[in-house]
Amino acid sequence: MPADFTPLAALLNLPTVWIFIWVGLLAMTIAIVWLLRTKLREIKSWQKCAILSLWVHVLLACLTAAVRIVTGSADGGPGYGPPIQVALLGEELEAIATSDDETPTPLDEVALESEIDEETPADDAEEPEPTPAETPPEPFEPPALLAQTEPEPEPAPTDATEVEDDEVVEAPSTPVEAPRDEPAKPLVVSDSTKSSVAPTPAIDARAASPVSLPPRQQLPAPYAARFAANRAELVAAGGGNAQTEAAVRNALNWLAAAQSQDGRWDAKRHGAGREYYVLGQDRKGAGAQADTGVSGLALLAFIGAGHTHREGLYQPNVGSGIEFLRRAQQSDGNLGGNAGLFAQMYCHSMASFAVSETMAMTRDERLAPLVRGATRYTIAAQHPTDGGWRYRPGDTGDTSQLGWQVMVLRSAERCEVAVPPVIWTRVDRFLRQVERGHSGGLAVYRPEEARPSRTMTAEALYCRQLVTGRADGGLTPAALREAIDSLLAEPPSTAQVNLYYWYYATLALHRAQHVTPEAGAAWQRWNDALTRTLLATQNKDGSWPETCIWAGYGGRVFTTALGAMCLEVYYRYVPPESQVNPTDVATQPDWRSVPPR
Repeated sequence: MPADFTPLAALLNLPTVWIFIWVGLLAMTIAIVWLLRTKLREIKSWQKCAILSLWVHVLLACLTAAVRIVTGSADGGPGYGPPIQVALLGEELEAIATSDDETPTPLDEVALESEIDEETPADDAEEPEPTPAETPPEPFEPPALLAQTEPEPEPAPTDATEVEDDEVVEAPSTPVEAPRDEPAKPLVVSDSTKSSVAPTPAIDARAASPVSLPPRQQLPAPYAARFAANRAELVAAGGGNAQTEAAVRNALNWLAAAQSQDGRWDAKRHGAGREYYVLGQDRKGAGAQADTGVSGLALLAFIGAGHTHREGLYQPNVGSGIEFLRRAQQSDGNLGGNAGLFAQMYCHSMASFAVSETMAMTRDERLAPLVRGATRYTIAAQHPTDGGWRYRPGDTGDTSQLGWQVMVLRSAERCEVAVPPVIWTRVDRFLRQVERGHSGGLAVYRPEEARPSRTMTAEALYCRQLVTGRADGGLTPAALREAIDSLLAEPPSTAQVNLYYWYYATLALHRAQHVTPEAGAAWQRWNDALTRTLLATQNKDGSWPETCIWAGYGGRVFTTALGAMCLEVYYRYVPPESQVNPTDVATQPDWRSVPPR
């Protein structure tokens, strides 16, 4: 119980109805005592005891209800303690609950496999929250668990800088099974860098014993282009150029410099938690404590460009960020951290998406308990009837939450974590409930709403693509055309910056570009507007400003991570049909790549 909680504070926080109830109960108590001393004075003693006993039970029942209303807080508001974490598994999820592996406990510490003679930094020390204007971000210091050697420095990008090629993906091999009955281990990587102020991280040349890494195993097909030897060609073919790649590198440099000492990206320090009453709703400044969520987005931006905790210039940043999420995971698998009601489930899904995709790319078995626990929580939080997710486990769903949870589950499947078919059946049911438009290609935020939105249309289209495994999302040609036409009616522009909308629309249109010639032309138009707008609005330090419609909640880490991921689209995921002709878009007669500024 918080130190400042007193009966007087509780009384002052009572709803008006309970004040009237307690006044009435007090009056009734006085009346009963008066009756027992006057008109009922002659009744037998056992009858008096029975009356008093009954009345005391009534008072206790009311007291119990009042205490629950006063001290209960759905969002774990200030002074009322953290929310109760609930994981509800139905009978249809019995296979998960009774699997042969134990419920993962990622908070368990285990000894490092290689001895590293350095001190481990203290976890999550409580410090005052400075504002972004008052205190600049502290330079990132790699923790002791990241063994350090001296990598080759990478030159700062310029307008003429070419995209650096990565290694060739090896031939397919047998997938590595997820480990069983094993707690998550701290991550150990071979190289280390130390981030400084943008644009280019400085290299920390402190000597340490290198840790040998196994060769990269076969990547799941969607991630292959991130390490392709001809990645520069893929970028050019898809509609990007050296400028878009330079913008990605500048964004990653800013994110590296913005990382805190303990591996997190501090949401509030970088402008999160400001209430702008978006769409007329007061969300209580959601996002101020969304550290796990914005950290997940930052990690997704790094790994989207091929940087993991095992390789790449930013491997210490990724490794330290994953370590922060591992420490933050609760015993039921929740990765929402200290976020409030409106941000809690978003934070869980964004962080879960990051760790699942990291494991899918690296096959690092130490991440398996972390991924399994997060996946279990996501499955348990799904509404069993409408098939969606919202702010708390078991809430009826909304399309905005659905997109992130679907990405969590799909990436978890690539980590050999089984998702029961009933989960996908429910997701399909929810998507059908939010369908709108003459042909069913549009989508609404919640099933009970009538008016579709372009943001939800983009997110629903991408969800259908993931669920069905088809670039057209399983939609009829008329429905797909209806969805694409809706998105093209509001292309990216500086008039209204909405990176959340652009993120999902970019993924969906890029994935659908090879379905029909019209879809290819739509991707061309969208990408042209997207690259022009993002290059024009990026700050000199590599970040994107908080002019985005949702940036008050997520801050500059939110905008910068989403902006980078939009420009990574050319290699972040390989569209299913791209093998037909990967240069279809670039070879169209009216295609225009972004010219140099």
